[in-house]
Amino acid sequence: MHTKSITWLTVFLLIALLGITLTARESTALIEARGLWAIDGDTIMVEIPDHGRQEIRYIAINAPALAGALGEQAHAANEELIGGKTIWLELDPTEEGYRQDRDGRLLAHVFLEPVQTPLTSVAVLLVAQGLARLDVWDPINREIKADNDFNVRYADWIIAAQIEAARERRGWWKEEDMYHDSDLVIAAIKQWTDETVYIVNRGTEEIDFAAGWKLTSDPQQAQTLDFSRFAATLILPPGWVLRIHSGPIAKDRRGEYQIQEDEQTIDWYWTGRKIWRNKGDEAWLILSRPGEELQKMYHYSYPLSGPAWE
Repeated sequence: MHTKSITWLTVFLLIALLGITLTARESTALIEARGLWAIDGDTIMVEIPDHGRQEIRYIAINAPALAGALGEQAHAANEELIGGKTIWLELDPTEEGYRQDRDGRLLAHVFLEPVQTPLTSVAVLLVAQGLARLDVWDPINREIKADNDFNVRYADWIIAAQIEAARERRGWWKEEDMYHDSDLVIAAIKQWTDETVYIVNRGTEEIDFAAGWKLTSDPQQAQTLDFSRFAATLILPPGWVLRIHSGPIAKDRRGEYQIQEDEQTIDWYWTGRKIWRNKGDEAWLILSRPGEELQKMYHYSYPLSGPAWE
């Protein structure tokens, strides 16, 4: 896919999705660099004036391993975006310089223009193609200012792109997701501050969540949301997104839900307790009806790990 078509794809998905704005966001200064080559789908080599060559690891996303399924496609898309081009880096200052990962790579948000927008974010463009996924390892979990934490500063843009990729079954969501035929998909989980699970109806028929559907944080159903306990019907039309909130935002709002027809979303408030751990968790969508065998309809886990993502 050429860069031009990637850009137009992202324009359409971000205008339509969840009220995401296309305006620039205030942030720290950007550092101009020359993109030399892509090492894989989420790592690049750059030349920074007066600092020489530096290896850069994109923060908040993970691409398939180079030797694994879709690894070469992710590498090629990354190369097309940055190879031989002027790019801009947003780095995380520390007392010693700038933050690095355990392998000594600089961690950065990378942009194609000297302004931070969804349309210039390399991470957003890769995720929109299904060639990378949201992967936040250690966000600050304070209730105030956490969304400006460097780790998650542009996560809402990435989540919007991932929702669209999952909805349209692009890249990983078609080729490697073992539940790619499922009409319902858990498209993303935000496990910090306002915890949110994003569930998309990508089928052609409406789905009534009160008809036996449950969301649980583990197969043993230790923490489970049974929609039928709180609503006689909860209809999610085709193409709509159901956002399940937990943590402080849902305190004293258990079972409350709001429908936003203009955004094609439903916000459901589950519990004031925190459900989703920073260090890794999993979510299951389960269909359980009287007299029928329990069915595990969709599974989502994070952070991304294992040979397929390393």
